Amino acid sequence: MASNLHQLQDIFRLPVELPDGELLRDTPENKTNICIVAVIGKGRLNPFSSKATPLNPLIDRDVFHGTEGYLKEKIIEGSVECFYDADSKVMYAHLVSHYDVSVLVQQCQQLDHVDNSKNLYTVLQEEELRHAQHLLMLFSLSHIVLLCHPGGAFDLAYLKLFHTIDSIRLKLQGSLYEVLSSVPGVSKDWSEFGRVCTPRVLFLFETPSIDVQPEDGDAGSSKSNKKYPPMKKLQMYMEDVIYRILRRARAITNVSNNSLFSVPANMEFVYILCKRSEVSDPVDFQTQQLKQRCFPSNEENAPVSQKPRPYSASRRKLSAGIPNPLPLSAPSSLVAPSSHATAQGKLQQTSKLSATGLRWSQEQGLKEFLWQHIEMVFSKSINDNVGRHGVEPVFVLPTLSTWLLAANAMQKYFFGPDQSTDVHSVVSSLTSMLDISLRFSEARCKKVMPLAEGAYQQDLPPFYITAYHLNKLSKAKRVFSQYARGPATEGHLKELEKLCTDYWKAGRQQCEVLSLTGNLCNSKVHRLPLEDLETSGELQLSVSEHVSQLKTKAACNCGRMQMEKDDPFTHKFANYDFYQLLEAKCCGCLEHIPLPVFMPTTPDARAATVSVTPSSFSPGSQEQQQQQQQTVDSGGKDGGEKGDVFSTLSELSLALSLGQTGAGELDQKVNLLDGDREVTQPAQQERESTLSPHTAERAALASTAEVKPAPVRQHSTTEYLPYMMHSKAPHGLLPTFPSFSLCRLGAASFYSHMIGLELPGFLPGGNFLLPWDIAVKNEQEKWPTVSETFAGGKKRMQRKPVKAPSEGGDTMSTVRVYLGMEYECPRGHRFFCSGPDKVIKVSTNSIVKDNASRLVHVDMPLYTLCQCKQPKGCMSQMMRVYVVTPRDIPSCPSVRVLIQPSVQPQPHPCPEFHPGLDSPIELPHDGVWVLRLPHMYQDENCVYLMPNDPQQLHACHVPKGMFDYRIL
Repeated sequence: MASNLHQLQDIFRLPVELPDGELLRDTPENKTNICIVAVIGKGRLNPFSSKATPLNPLIDRDVFHGTEGYLKEKIIEGSVECFYDADSKVMYAHLVSHYDVSVLVQQCQQLDHVDNSKNLYTVLQEEELRHAQHLLMLFSLSHIVLLCHPGGAFDLAYLKLFHTIDSIRLKLQGSLYEVLSSVPGVSKDWSEFGRVCTPRVLFLFETPSIDVQPEDGDAGSSKSNKKYPPMKKLQMYMEDVIYRILRRARAITNVSNNSLFSVPANMEFVYILCKRSEVSDPVDFQTQQLKQRCFPSNEENAPVSQKPRPYSASRRKLSAGIPNPLPLSAPSSLVAPSSHATAQGKLQQTSKLSATGLRWSQEQGLKEFLWQHIEMVFSKSINDNVGRHGVEPVFVLPTLSTWLLAANAMQKYFFGPDQSTDVHSVVSSLTSMLDISLRFSEARCKKVMPLAEGAYQQDLPPFYITAYHLNKLSKAKRVFSQYARGPATEGHLKELEKLCTDYWKAGRQQCEVLSLTGNLCNSKVHRLPLEDLETSGELQLSVSEHVSQLKTKAACNCGRMQMEKDDPFTHKFANYDFYQLLEAKCCGCLEHIPLPVFMPTTPDARAATVSVTPSSFSPGSQEQQQQQQQTVDSGGKDGGEKGDVFSTLSELSLALSLGQTGAGELDQKVNLLDGDREVTQPAQQERESTLSPHTAERAALASTAEVKPAPVRQHSTTEYLPYMMHSKAPHGLLPTFPSFSLCRLGAASFYSHMIGLELPGFLPGGNFLLPWDIAVKNEQEKWPTVSETFAGGKKRMQRKPVKAPSEGGDTMSTVRVYLGMEYECPRGHRFFCSGPDKVIKVSTNSIVKDNASRLVHVDMPLYTLCQCKQPKGCMSQMMRVYVVTPRDIPSCPSVRVLIQPSVQPQPHPCPEFHPGLDSPIELPHDGVWVLRLPHMYQDENCVYLMPNDPQQLHACHVPKGMFDYRIL
């Protein structure tokens, strides 16, 4: 707003920045009363014009444009653009809202470019509320309201809007009194009534509902054979229809002060614009103009009314046959007040008709229609009461400055940031009254909500997991969506989801911790006994261990007792806790060989942080396995250099001990050892003489190879390994418990090769061990004594004299060791295998047909098919290794069996799991030793379960080289 009131003759918007008080008092216009005309309604889709464009010829200025004109970059949602005509003392207020199709198109385009959560319905509801608030303000500040409609019929949707605004106006009348009374210049009647007067509503229709002939377009023309032209009859008919509709809907009453607006009883209040096709495309218009100007002969002969008009005039949505510009004009029958002498002179000049019989144009007809009401405003003679005992209507003609101050105050009252509580409550009530669809949807959704909750709660178990909850919630949502309707559906869907989730979390949640085998815990949500309260965060939860519905049958460490085993949730329970429970009942009294475990020296011992390498094993990804396999293959040389030399030489000694010819591969591995060979020392030769020939040869090779031993790191006493020992575990870390177990079941006589192992769970014929004959050299042949001869078959099976002629007279004897690899299925069935996927075969006289050569020299599978008779058989897992060591006999070299267990539970690059020993375990003589293998294998990366792909089962194995021997 500029610093003087003369600049108000340009278009502006409310609220307006007013000049200071001194300027308002000194301006002549401050004492001049003005008439306020508000333009509301709907506008058609035309970016070059608006519903207020027909008023431009009345004010003789091109002021009101479309969205492509003055307000292209300045449109505010629901804004009111105003123009003050100082010549006629009229303030025009044009409401721009989403009812104008051009504005609605712009808002819809913004929804595609702006990333927000609003949808079209939300935007329309916000605009509907803003539009109603602006209407309420304009009905309080205007004398005349011009309701425009692009069609030719009355829109009945306005009735609901009028009733809503009227009810809200009555509620805000007290608050508006406080707002208006604080504005200087506002009279008492104005502040108490809350508005300048009861505005008179006029209806303007832009499209006639009948075909209009050129001579019928002028409402003021008359013919001898017709009393009224067709357009005049249509206007009169629509006035009667609209008046009856408003009266029956009680939008207007006998007393105008009690109504939102009034309509005149004896004056025209409906006007229909008769026009031809409007110009909406400037390019097409200019093209047509160019064609007409190319033929001057046609242009000269054309009548004046049909000459082409400039684009600036045709853009006003007016007929192309009307000359432009037209001066301000009004019918001669109107009598202007004395204060408007200038305007009256203009009206008298333009009211004289020429002798040629020029008809009134559309601009002149609209001005005549509108000015008859404006003149009554200035004469203060508007009284639309009906009846004899009508109350004198309240009517105020404000000055320009007073009206501007009141308009700014009401704009801040309705749309300002500091709104009172009354305004907030009234706005909420207005929103509810406007949105009938929302109210219907709310009522419908509230009725359907119990049905949806019942569908969720039907047939629920005592407690259930998240997947079941989501399934039931989806069913409840389907029931709700089947019956719910309207815009409130989305909000009630969220409420339904919250209600169902709260119902589920109120003591019906199931613990969803997975066991190592992938089974869910079937208990309610609980805390573990040793779980920290700060970690769990739930003080009211019960304390218990995880339990699933899956139970298997397993034997103890020694294999003499079987018991049901719960599905393990930790590798500690699977490999240690369960077997410790059976130690007191069965295995506690047996001799055990301790395995290395962590021994803390400080009370604040903690788990070591083991970093997960990118090449960690993932059983579910074949691509990762291939990539990791390539990584392992590329790093095989480095790993071989750092490995133990004994592992390579043991393979050579085992191959040579059995006289196999396929020792070429082992010879190649030995040749890879770097270093020059040195002369064997005498002391070393004496020590090697006590060993077996193959062991001595292996030791000689090891002694001649110059291998620099890596520095041995001491085991940590402050940090422990949180998982099992494996080949890729950091050096110097030990677990807190052993996953393997090694115990002595009894003496060598405990096993009978004619009966087998008498232990529970073994399948018929599957409890026999396999013999492993080791050849030893005696200094001289010695016949057995009488006691040895008749002591029984058990001792005779241990040693058999073999004649082997030699130069020194020495003889070769055979020491028999019994080996067995036991497989156990989840049902508790047990059996031994003589080779990969080959169960031991026993003849009718209990004679074992196989030997243990495959167990010693072949990789044995970790999983194999159980031989139990079941419809769908199950896979069994290698759980125990039995070794029967012989007794020492005088005059015969003693044999000590060495074992170095390791297991690879998955294909490469899965690591090999071992007990954590630096050297092989030497088993004492005369005993039945049982090595119990882990049930579950887990490292810092994942749990290694049995593969689902049968083609990968062969990669899960116990590597060869577990068994070795030493001759004393």
